[in-house]
Amino acid sequence: MTLVDKLKGVAKGDTSFYVETLEQIADRLNTSSRHILEDEFIRYALDSAAIVVHTDVQGTITYVNSKFCEISGYSQVELLGSNHRMLRSGVHDKAFFKAMYREVAQGKVWHGEICNRRKDGSLYWVDTTIVPHLNERGKVDSYTAIRFDISERKKLEDALRSSKEHLDLIANLDALTRLPNRRRFQEHLETLVADHARGGRSFHLGLMDVDCFKEVNDSFGHNAGDALLQETGGRLRSIADDRVFISRVGGDEFALILVGATDNEAGIFFECVLEAIRAPMSIGSSPRRCSASIGVAACPRDAMDAESLIKAADLALYHAKALGRDRAETFEPYLREVVERKAELLEEIEAGLLKDEFELYYQPIVPIDAQATFSLEALMRWRHPRLGLLTPGHFAAGFEDQAVRAALGMFMLEQVFKDVVTFRNQGIPLRRVAMNLTNSDFRSDTFLDRFFELCTLTRIPPQQFCVEVTEGMFLGLNQKRVDVGLRRLHRSGVEIALDDFGTGYASLTHLRDLPIDRLKIDKSFVANMVASREDQAIVRGIIEIAHSLGKVVTAEGVETVEQVKLLRRMKCDLLQGWYFSKACTVGQLAQIVTTMPRIKGTTGEAFK
Repeated sequence: MTLVDKLKGVAKGDTSFYVETLEQIADRLNTSSRHILEDEFIRYALDSAAIVVHTDVQGTITYVNSKFCEISGYSQVELLGSNHRMLRSGVHDKAFFKAMYREVAQGKVWHGEICNRRKDGSLYWVDTTIVPHLNERGKVDSYTAIRFDISERKKLEDALRSSKEHLDLIANLDALTRLPNRRRFQEHLETLVADHARGGRSFHLGLMDVDCFKEVNDSFGHNAGDALLQETGGRLRSIADDRVFISRVGGDEFALILVGATDNEAGIFFECVLEAIRAPMSIGSSPRRCSASIGVAACPRDAMDAESLIKAADLALYHAKALGRDRAETFEPYLREVVERKAELLEEIEAGLLKDEFELYYQPIVPIDAQATFSLEALMRWRHPRLGLLTPGHFAAGFEDQAVRAALGMFMLEQVFKDVVTFRNQGIPLRRVAMNLTNSDFRSDTFLDRFFELCTLTRIPPQQFCVEVTEGMFLGLNQKRVDVGLRRLHRSGVEIALDDFGTGYASLTHLRDLPIDRLKIDKSFVANMVASREDQAIVRGIIEIAHSLGKVVTAEGVETVEQVKLLRRMKCDLLQGWYFSKACTVGQLAQIVTTMPRIKGTTGEAFK
């Protein structure tokens, strides 16, 4: 294909031979003494397809074609004799032009993209090839610049670049708080770890949970919860400086990275964070005080990689919550050991359930009314193959895991029905059998559905059961499902007992609004009530309030005849404790009920 043919193609928009064609033009222009007629046509074709300008070695314009005038906005009269620098846009620096001039001054063809400024001040981009003209002595005496308008392409590239930057921003930003998100946090943390490995500065990582978030979210709605998170993010942002990176990593959890601080400085910083959160926030229509818990780990002291550092900070956060929240705790190696022991315990519990190592013991609940039938409370025991018989206090850490808690709850449910069938076959009269439930028993309908299914299968009516719940369940996980589930049980005739009353978070609104039939006075009040007027007053007050609300009362931890007499005079309805019997096995119960002390008459002064 001849050069003329290629130029015709370029003029029609075919750019496949663009660079090759320009190289041939450059060669032809440098040997302009030959092929004069063909060169004239080439110049004609080039003027039709490209933006062309000739300058001398100082940059003075000696020729422009019509396309140059069109794109620049200047007339030919304005351009001729002017220096080409009049078109500079300011986009390119001095180094750019210095490199370009060095190239062409040596007689080499230069190719690149240049942004110029029109007469009206607007910018345009041109793909440019500058061809040096060599005189007979081989010296450069002028230049021809051949250009094509690429402004639309550059606009598209800018749009794509902006779109990518916007997408990157969205991908790395938390939409609610406008803080960096978990993805950006992870990238930043890994960068800091890598920098430290190359001799960079040490840093502290703090993981923070907002203590009151779930309560606000559940009590005031998701909009209030979102507002709380936004306010928290704003307060964190206000105390940050160039050494601090803040991120919302999910839910109510925030991450704070402090670079180049000592342990003492880090402690002061994280205490400032807690103080910022403690200040009252406007939630709904009134100000509310909130708090936060923070777990802190340091690189390289506590971990040398991002994953291990996050785990260390998370363990410290868990420890801060366990100590009562509203505090910052620093990671210690023993925390890792605690977690490892807990993991081993959970595995042992799961294995114990499979091996039938768990069983139920039963403790009588004795009515003050001598004519009434006693009830039982089912208490879990673990016959550990190495440690012997364990009460729940020895494996309490296992109840912190929802899945294990639910599995133990299902075991208790199944076993209680088996044991009640045994009691029925033995002819032991029972009023009710109480089971202790947890939030995990209400996380789905599985537990309740199985309860009613077993009632049908065994022909034991719901009215023969009681479920005991603690005050914390009304503020913890699945609290709405707890409420719904308890009402479902209550409607079927199951008694609802509030355990450990007076030691937790209960308010009188719980007694008024929830389907509670019975209160259980915590044994800590009963233990000293004979000698302590204060404890007597508390116990008497609980009994009177409960009775005025139409509820019955059980006193736990009854161990002496003096306590029995005093509670009888206070008109407590039910008594439970070692005075009557310790918890016993299914096989021991028949003998226990015939030998345990009984309340006789109406004065409570005679006991068997």
